[in-house]
Amino acid sequence: MHDEYKLIMVENRPWATAPGQLEQLKEKINNYAMFVLDEGLLRSYPEAAGHPVCIQLDCVNTPTAEVQELIALASERLIDYGIRFAVNRLE
Repeated sequence: MHDEYKLIMVENRPWATAPGQLEQLKEKINNYAMFVLDEGLLRSYPEAAGHPVCIQLDCVNTPTAEVQELIALASERLIDYGIRFAVNRLE
């Protein structure tokens, strides 16, 4: 979407290689969502007012089934607040 504001998270480690990686991702998603919902985005970027928002996860390889479950849950919950969640696999 052209008028969409994106907050991009980057995970440059292969999935399931770091202890606590899933918990770290969950915490990061929550932090990004709270930044949007608590109007941190609007305070930092007032021009974002009225534009759709997307939290995007850039990652180096395809998420594992466990990570995909977390992504699906996050997507489902965030859309209720008008926030889209997307995954972008970096080549």
